[in-house]
Amino acid sequence: MNISNPLRRVCAAGLCLSLCLCGCTLLEGGDTVQDAGETPQATHRVDIAQPESIDTAGGREDTAVYSQDDPDSLVYFYVTVRMGTEAEGTNHTFDEVKNAIRFVNSAHVDNSVYAEALVQVGDENGPVSGMLGYGQSASNATIRIRGNSSTTMPLKSYKLSLDDDAGLWRGQSNIALNKHAFDSSRLRNKLYFDLLREVPEVPSLRTQFVRLFIKDETAGQTEFEDYGVYTQVEVPGKKYLGNHGLDTSGYLYKAISFNFEMKEGLKNFDDPEFDPEVFKTILNCKGRQDNARLIEMVEAVNDMTRDINEVVDTYFDRDNYIAWMAFNILMGNIDTTEQNFYLYSPLNSQKWYFIPWDSDASLYRQERELKGGSGDYDDWESGLSIYWGVMLHQRFLKVEQNRLDLAAKVEEFYQQFSPQRVQALADSYNQVIRQDLYHMPDLLNLTVTTDEREELLGSIGEEITINYDLFQKSLNALMPFWQWSEDRGDTVHLSWGEAYDFQAKSVTYQVTVSQFPDMSNPVYQESGLSQLEVDLPKTVLTPGTYYMKVEATSEDGRVTRSMNKSQVNGAYYPGVYQFTVN
Repeated sequence: MNISNPLRRVCAAGLCLSLCLCGCTLLEGGDTVQDAGETPQATHRVDIAQPESIDTAGGREDTAVYSQDDPDSLVYFYVTVRMGTEAEGTNHTFDEVKNAIRFVNSAHVDNSVYAEALVQVGDENGPVSGMLGYGQSASNATIRIRGNSSTTMPLKSYKLSLDDDAGLWRGQSNIALNKHAFDSSRLRNKLYFDLLREVPEVPSLRTQFVRLFIKDETAGQTEFEDYGVYTQVEVPGKKYLGNHGLDTSGYLYKAISFNFEMKEGLKNFDDPEFDPEVFKTILNCKGRQDNARLIEMVEAVNDMTRDINEVVDTYFDRDNYIAWMAFNILMGNIDTTEQNFYLYSPLNSQKWYFIPWDSDASLYRQERELKGGSGDYDDWESGLSIYWGVMLHQRFLKVEQNRLDLAAKVEEFYQQFSPQRVQALADSYNQVIRQDLYHMPDLLNLTVTTDEREELLGSIGEEITINYDLFQKSLNALMPFWQWSEDRGDTVHLSWGEAYDFQAKSVTYQVTVSQFPDMSNPVYQESGLSQLEVDLPKTVLTPGTYYMKVEATSEDGRVTRSMNKSQVNGAYYPGVYQFTVN
């Protein structure tokens, strides 16, 4: 601006005064800006991203939680076990802790025995300055064994619960150290959860290889004893939700024996008939103590007047549900129908999300065959048919488009988690633990020879293709069913479910009844049945124990059996239902 005479200078001064009075500042070139704190006279419009709905973002974890993990490392835990107090329930020896059995008659039993513990973290030489428990002498935790069937094994898994004033280890107060005694590789659980990190639809868990040393002061030990290689697995709870960017005020349940059907013990906490011990046999509440939302969802799943896709869209995150199922199918993680998963729901959302748990049975088919256990499982225990016995999954999979969506996700994962990639990751993990694993005490309880273990590990990537092929086969298979019996006075009523066929072919049934679980010397057998029941007089079935096996055959020759399984004298008999006649 060229101000060369008095009149112009007066005008300029007036302009500046006006700008000041209106809250503006004169810039070089004549532009103005609004002073902070004043009402704007003009706005420069910018693009603002629309926030996501809680129903689309509520189950997405913050993957920054994994940024400090080192999968090729080994962490050393030093645990000193001590006799605690009766008031705290920790007045037990370590032998009492180790010998607590939490698995009776093929079912979980809440039989937890605790002792006090001092937990310290360090390197191969001992606790290290700056790490958990360094320089401490007082106990800072409790210890108990964890797991179900694994509690019957010589080498136990442990849960360390840090005291409130002990601090945290990697943001965690509950530290699960898993031995995975049935898994000779000792790395399947970590492999599963580390791969799952790359699935944005499903939250994963942090894992860490651990070398555990325990000093049992309850037995007078003064030196630490080597307990071998473990896998530390993050335990879902409120701290887990917070660490993963999920809602710490939300709902969280661990499935114990939950098939998405109403059971007698499934009641709300404020129900006068609510029994917490019975409820814990179905689900373990880890979050908000209000079962109303859970019960509403279960009732909707079992309401046959409602379209299942409408139910899923209302109460579940469809992408999470399909991805969870597809990933388990490809990984061969078959023990995920009624347990080994969590259900999570943000407080202000109706949606439920699946979070996996305990996957050491994944990629296990070839090891099972090597150990002679393949006969314990039937053909239907793979692919999508593994989920057929659960009401939610069965209703969902009866819809063709849902099966197509599941197949597309399995295909996507097969390309993403190729056999070569899975094999390379397993090989790298084996390098971390092999040297420690081939020493005592793990060597004594490896369950296979070292050569067999290396051979199994060398083909673990092939299991991806095996599971993929089994899934493709299951898309055209007859679905399995359940069998039942009922005493009706002079007769015994035997019945079974429909062997559902996606191709809608006609199906006939053969029924065999025997006093032996291998179905030898049958007392009754009939083929070509189209109905789903028979009545047998007690002149045929005199008082005693019997076994029933129904086999379904489609008109084009496909065969399936029931989902019942009997265990007699330690042997499993797939497709066999045991019943008693009085």
